Amino acid sequence: MSNPGKTRSPVSQGDTHPEAALPSSAKSFEKSKPDRAEHIRQQAVILFDRTCPLHDLGEDSRAILEMTARLQNQPIPHARKKPYKAAVAFVKSQQAAGFTAEDERVTAAVLAYHQRKIKRKQIDRLELSPIQVRQVLTIAALLRIAVGLDASGSGRTRIQSVEPAENSMWIVVDGPEAASDAAAAQQNARLWVKIGYPNVEVLESAEAAIRLMPFPEPMESIGMHRDDLLSEAGRKVMRYHFARMLSYEEGTRLGEDIEALHDMRVATRRLRAAFEVFIDGFEPGALKPYLKGLRATGRALGKVRDLDVFMEKAQHYLATIHEDRHVGLDLLLAGWKEQREAARVEMLVWMDSKEYIEFKRKFNLFLNTPGAGARATLLNTPVPTKVRELAPVLIYTRLATVRAYAPYLDNAPVELLHALRIEFKKLRYTVEYFQEALGKRAKDVIDLLKQMQDHLGDLNDAQVAALLLSQFIEEWEARQAELPIEERQTIDEVHHYLAYRQDERQHLMETFQEEWQKHFWQPAFRHYLAEAVAVL
Repeated sequence: MSNPGKTRSPVSQGDTHPEAALPSSAKSFEKSKPDRAEHIRQQAVILFDRTCPLHDLGEDSRAILEMTARLQNQPIPHARKKPYKAAVAFVKSQQAAGFTAEDERVTAAVLAYHQRKIKRKQIDRLELSPIQVRQVLTIAALLRIAVGLDASGSGRTRIQSVEPAENSMWIVVDGPEAASDAAAAQQNARLWVKIGYPNVEVLESAEAAIRLMPFPEPMESIGMHRDDLLSEAGRKVMRYHFARMLSYEEGTRLGEDIEALHDMRVATRRLRAAFEVFIDGFEPGALKPYLKGLRATGRALGKVRDLDVFMEKAQHYLATIHEDRHVGLDLLLAGWKEQREAARVEMLVWMDSKEYIEFKRKFNLFLNTPGAGARATLLNTPVPTKVRELAPVLIYTRLATVRAYAPYLDNAPVELLHALRIEFKKLRYTVEYFQEALGKRAKDVIDLLKQMQDHLGDLNDAQVAALLLSQFIEEWEARQAELPIEERQTIDEVHHYLAYRQDERQHLMETFQEEWQKHFWQPAFRHYLAEAVAVL
C-alpha cells in the first residue's frame, strides 16, 4: 500500500535536484531548453523537496508529482459520466514503473482534478482514504504552482529558492518572464493555502533580495558626521532608533518586563520626531508612507504603556498609606488591569498584522537605501544641504518655539504646559540627533532639557490620572444611583487618591517657574548650547 506519510530529507535551499540544475547562462539554456512538461516537472520537484517540512510526504508522492507533471497537459479521454475511471485507465496505459494500484488511483485523481474533470467535493467520494485525499490535494496544489511558473510557456522562469515558514512561504524566481510567471503562480497558489498550508508569496529575485534584507541590529552610536547630507543624517538617525524599536519587540510581546514596552514606545516617538526634524532633506511625501505604520505602532504601544504608568503611580501611592486602606483601591486597579489586558490584546493583533510586517519591511528598505527619497538639488547651486549648514538652524528654530512660551507662563493653564512639554521634547530630541556632530557641551544641554521634560512629564501624568479618576468616580456614582440605598457602596479611597493626584498636579504647576528659571531660562543654558553648535 502507498505510504504518503513516509518522510525524506528535504533539500537545502542551496541544493538543487540533479534533474533540475539551473543553466549558468542564457546561451547554455537555449542549448539545453527542456520541453514544457519537463520544465514543469523540474520546478514541481524543487517545490516538493523544499516544502517537505510542511507536507511530510514520501518518495511515492514525489514520483506521483513527477508523473502528473509530465501528463498534466495530455487530455484524459472524454468520459462524461465516469471521468475518474477514465483517468485511472489513462494512467494505467502509461505503464508507470513501480506504481502500485493505489499510486495509480492517486495519480488519476490528481490529473482529473487538475484538468477539471472532477471537483474538489468529488475527491472525498472516491475510493481513497483521508490520508490519500490529503496527498491528492497537496500534489495538485504543488502542480498548480509549478504550472503557473511557466504560464509564459518560455521554460525560462526558474525557482531560485523556497523559504518555508510557519506562517508564510516565499517562492523566489528569476528569468526574463519571471514577473508574469510569478503573478500566475501566485494566483495558482490559492489551492495550497485553501487546504491549510501557509500563505504563499511568489517573488522575483530582485524583490525578494529587498524584502529579505535583514533588519538592523542595535548600534552603539548613530554615526553622524558634520559633512553628511541632511537626508543621509536623517536616515542614520532613523535607522538607529528603528533598530532599537525592533530590539525591544520580543520583550514587548512577552510582556514579562514592562520596561521593554516603554523602551519600544520611546523609540517610536524618537522616530516620529526625526521625521519632523529631517523632513526638509527629503522630497515631499517621501516619508509619508512610513508615518502611518509608525503612528499605528505608537498608538498600540501607548494604550498599554499609559495604563502601566497609572498602575505604577498607584502602587507608589499605596506605599504611603496604611495597609488597611489598600482594599479601597482594589476596584480601581482591577478596572485598569482589565483595560490594560484588552489594550495588550489589541497591541499584539497589530504586531501580528500584515500591515505591521509590511511597514517594517518597506521602512527597512528605505533606511538601508542611500539616497532613497532624498531631495534633489541643482548642481553648482549654493544651497545648504549638509549637517554643518542646517543643524544650527534646526536647533535654534526649535529653541525659538520653546522661548516663545515665556510671556504666557505666569499662571499658565495645564493645557499650555502640556503643549510646552511637547516642544521641549522636540528640542531635546533634535539636540540628541545631532549630538555626535556638536561640541561636548551638547550633553549638558540635553541634561538640562531632560530636567524640564521630566517635570512637565510628571505634570502631564498627574493631569491625565486626575481626569481618569474623575471619570471613574462619575461612572461609579452613576451605577450606584440605580441601586437601592442599602446596597450602595462608597469608594472613599479613590476620592482620596484623586485628591492626592490633584495636589501633585498643583505642586508641579506651582514649582514650574522655579524649574524654568533653574534649568532653562538662564545664561548658562544659552552658553552651553552656543558652545555645542559653534563647532559646526
